[in-house]
Amino acid sequence: MLDWESDMKAIVEHMFRVQKLLQPGNNPIEEQQAVLRKLRETVPPPILAHYLRLVQNGRNGVAAVRHGVCGECHIRVPSGTLAALARPSDLHLCESCGCYLVLPTEEIARRAVPEAVTAMRPAGRKRAAVSMLAAAG
Repeated sequence: MLDWESDMKAIVEHMFRVQKLLQPGNNPIEEQQAVLRKLRETVPPPILAHYLRLVQNGRNGVAAVRHGVCGECHIRVPSGTLAALARPSDLHLCESCGCYLVLPTEEIARRAVPEAVTAMRPAGRKRAAVSMLAAAG
């Protein structure tokens, strides 16, 4: 069983993988029922109830966030939520469609690159211009 109090991210990622198995026509009903039984053993009841409600209404219960946009409703996710999605103990819903949000590993890596690039930038033009003026004067 997953330690759901300390690793909500693992639970949402697990539900995201299971989501494809539960879609109509992908697998026989017997396999879908077995997947649901296993899901009931690993996911806390309130989270599972919300997830199954979305799935029963023909929607995805979990949406991947790519380029800052919810994969289900295609609405931009607030930047604070994006930053919090990387924390394994937090669980987040899309404010627009109600899906659980998951940030794929490649998206986490993509979001980390700009920070590294900005740290490597040379001093800004304004600072260079001020130092040139001070040297000339």
